[in-house]
Amino acid sequence: MYADLHMHSTFSDGTDTPQELCNLAGAHNIRVISITDHDTVSGQKALRDEQTPPQIRVIPGIEVSTLVNHKMIHILGYYIDMFSKELERYICETSEEKTKSTRANFEKACADGIFSFRWERVLELNEGQPRISGAQVIKAMKIDEYEAPGIGLWDIFHKCFWPENDDYISYGSFNGYDAIDIIKSIGGIPVIAHPKNIRDDSVVIDLIRYGAQGLEVYHPVHDREDSKKYLQMAEDNGLYISGGSDWHGKNKNEGVPFGSVGLDHGDYKLL
Repeated sequence: MYADLHMHSTFSDGTDTPQELCNLAGAHNIRVISITDHDTVSGQKALRDEQTPPQIRVIPGIEVSTLVNHKMIHILGYYIDMFSKELERYICETSEEKTKSTRANFEKACADGIFSFRWERVLELNEGQPRISGAQVIKAMKIDEYEAPGIGLWDIFHKCFWPENDDYISYGSFNGYDAIDIIKSIGGIPVIAHPKNIRDDSVVIDLIRYGAQGLEVYHPVHDREDSKKYLQMAEDNGLYISGGSDWHGKNKNEGVPFGSVGLDHGDYKLL
């Protein structure tokens, strides 16, 4: 594998630091990576002070998360200006909305008797994290070795904090078009993440017509036929082809080894 352009660090919902992701890439002979944390570039800023394997090229990236009518639409942004004030404002607003949504669903779950945990403890154990999602709630519970009656921690995540659930409470106001706009405005290339997960190719086509410049063709949720379909869609529309493992470390990726999904050298076209 030459390039893995979709991975998450401890600065969003992964369990590996940016430095560890670079070291893993070096150990697997991957030459190009992008750390695409959800709605933050803090990990990449931190990486500037670290020693990374000299053969690894790190493309500035982000995964902008949006939710419309319980449908998750994620847009990857590559070659973004990490120091853009416009991006900083956007991230601040979306982080506040995500945290507000997480707290509302947290309090609902407590009221329903699913678990008994303190929101203040979640914040204590995620100090410095401006965007609190369900993953940060589970992280706090793990640290405290909390056990809910009759339900596992990751079952709690999917029951209480999965945005596509019908009863999920969302305060999000940004959509996929907004994500494309912000990425383009800061000099980036917007790429539709894991299009199969959108579950409606008419939405994918609409995002392309609006201005998305690439498709994540290769992703763990895509089987061979999915990748073939989205590769053809990308070629038909003159789009960049992207791919990556969507690596989250111990928080996800069961059965998906590091470096197993991405782009071969011949497929890598992002300059």
